[in-house]
Amino acid sequence: MKKRAILVIATVGYLSYLQLFATQTLPLPSAQAESIINPHLGTLCKAAAAISFGRNFKIMQLDKVDEQGVAWVHYLRPSDQSRWAIRCRLQDNRVIWMSDNPDSTGRWRDGPDDEVLTWRISNDKLSMKLAYPDGSGEQQTFRLE
Repeated sequence: MKKRAILVIATVGYLSYLQLFATQTLPLPSAQAESIINPHLGTLCKAAAAISFGRNFKIMQLDKVDEQGVAWVHYLRPSDQSRWAIRCRLQDNRVIWMSDNPDSTGRWRDGPDDEVLTWRISNDKLSMKLAYPDGSGEQQTFRLE
């Protein structure tokens, strides 16, 4: 009888432990959280803006990459020096972006009718492919920074 009581107590204790601690999501220390963010996110976002808007990659400026893994990029349109900005995040090998202008913050372009931007890195080259739902699109290669 004592063995059974000990087994019951041990089982209840273990289940209580699991219920209290094993289901909690513990925060990552900041050093670990930063390592999860792709180190090329800023370059990927700049390339996404360049290929999406038909602009030169060299005019793209990275403003920041935040702790949630979102990159903030802008460029000045050469014809009138107006500022255009986007935010980007990654989903596997896809770059998802939204406009981020003072008068028009957009939505994340991740719907079924949105273009798809995919990327691949090989050596020091970034290949980005832009595909529209109708099958059209283009591909460009950028040098990693």
